[in-house]
Amino acid sequence: MFSGVLDFVTVVEEGSFTAAAEKLVSSKASISQRVSDLETRLGVQLLYRSTRKLRLTEAGERYYQSCRQGLELLEDGALAAQQLQHHLQGKVVINSLGGIFAEQWLAPALMAFRQEHPNMDIELDLSSQREDLLSSPFDIVFRMGVLPDSNLQVRILSQLNTYVVASPSYFERYGKPKHPDELKQHQCVCGTVSQWPFVQGEQKLVTTVSGPFSCPNGHVLKQAALQGLGLIRTHEMYLREALAEGSLEAVLQDWQELSQPLWMVFPPARFRSKRVSMLADWLVAYAVAHPI
Repeated sequence: MFSGVLDFVTVVEEGSFTAAAEKLVSSKASISQRVSDLETRLGVQLLYRSTRKLRLTEAGERYYQSCRQGLELLEDGALAAQQLQHHLQGKVVINSLGGIFAEQWLAPALMAFRQEHPNMDIELDLSSQREDLLSSPFDIVFRMGVLPDSNLQVRILSQLNTYVVASPSYFERYGKPKHPDELKQHQCVCGTVSQWPFVQGEQKLVTTVSGPFSCPNGHVLKQAALQGLGLIRTHEMYLREALAEGSLEAVLQDWQELSQPLWMVFPPARFRSKRVSMLADWLVAYAVAHPI
């Protein structure tokens, strides 16, 4: 939408495409093309071109004034953001579920935020405590799944899918289950939950599974599946690479549980803190640029 706007404004203020190219460190042909493309998108002629000089059309004059004001606002906004960066200070205490989310996404994100805001202190706790957040010391808490009704502020970071997977070698020996009830005849490696929920349309069921090995850690579950110990059920964060390369295969995909939301949760008073609300906004933007 904004391609060519800066080129157009610079051409007007410098008086020629050649001078604009020098200022923008670009080529005259590239700037001329971008301005022409801008005119095409707007459906109006902005400039009268001649071999001697350029002149604004009436529409071009109005558009230039609007663009100039817009660029000034952008410059003011950039200055305000830079000033805020230098003044943002204090401490934010965060509690989160651990595992791959904290290790490969949250911790690097917080480190990147800290690089941009060197006066900020961040304390990250990965105990995933289930306590009254209104009376807890935490400013931000990360949780997954259904949240209880409360007076807490929440923002969603992502929707995560859960898969049932095993290695090709396991499926060669035992076959692939076609229905959740068939899991009772399979070796299943469990975390903290041995009752696996499934959904197909309006039909919902829960299958109790068992197996020779259990561990409440996603990395360990993945390794057990890779070594052929059995089927596991875990979040896609742990599985993307293995599914892509074929070292693990998903089953019962037509019975997949609905995706689970990943939340940022805040006690209301703390969300009104500038440093907490700014960090929350920053993490939402970071999640767009670096999907979880």
